[in-house]
Amino acid sequence: MVGAFIFGYGLDFPLIRRTTRAKIAWVVMFVLTFAVWGGGYAFQVRYTRKDEKPNNGDGYDWTSSGYVGPMFLYIFYGFYDAAWQTCVYWFMGAITNNSRKLANYAGFYKGIQSAGAAIIWRLDGLGHPYMSLLASCWVLLAGSLVIALPVMIMKIKDTVPVEEDLKFTDETLEDVIGHRVYRDSPGQEKA
Repeated sequence: MVGAFIFGYGLDFPLIRRTTRAKIAWVVMFVLTFAVWGGGYAFQVRYTRKDEKPNNGDGYDWTSSGYVGPMFLYIFYGFYDAAWQTCVYWFMGAITNNSRKLANYAGFYKGIQSAGAAIIWRLDGLGHPYMSLLASCWVLLAGSLVIALPVMIMKIKDTVPVEEDLKFTDETLEDVIGHRVYRDSPGQEKA
């Protein structure tokens, strides 16, 4: 909740241009990706599947010495996830105001996210090393930020004209505005 609140407030801060907020959010997410997942790596090098106790499931819990560090790592993973989700949906919303496009973007994103979750659960079930699972998540997150950067730079603008939002859709200006639009001359609309 804290991550969503902080990033939600920061991304909607009205005194900074939308394009600037997007770039700042990207940099912060890139830094957080390496800070949080780097912390995960530092913990993971000390813990493998061989360290699990066969009759007790995990061999690491709140009674273990050095519990406080991994507890905060877990909290930061939650913070990171909330920040990630908030940023991704904000980035999608900043690209277009068209609800049909947004529904497609969100559906595609959730589909890819669900497929990734299914794959990682299966790999875990097959007993792949924890380090491999951590590395695959870390690389996918960092890589997706790198791939998203050019799209963000080219597509996120301070304002999105309605005509641009309607490109490549079957909607008309009247569909979006909700009433008939009369045109005096090209480029001029009257309600």
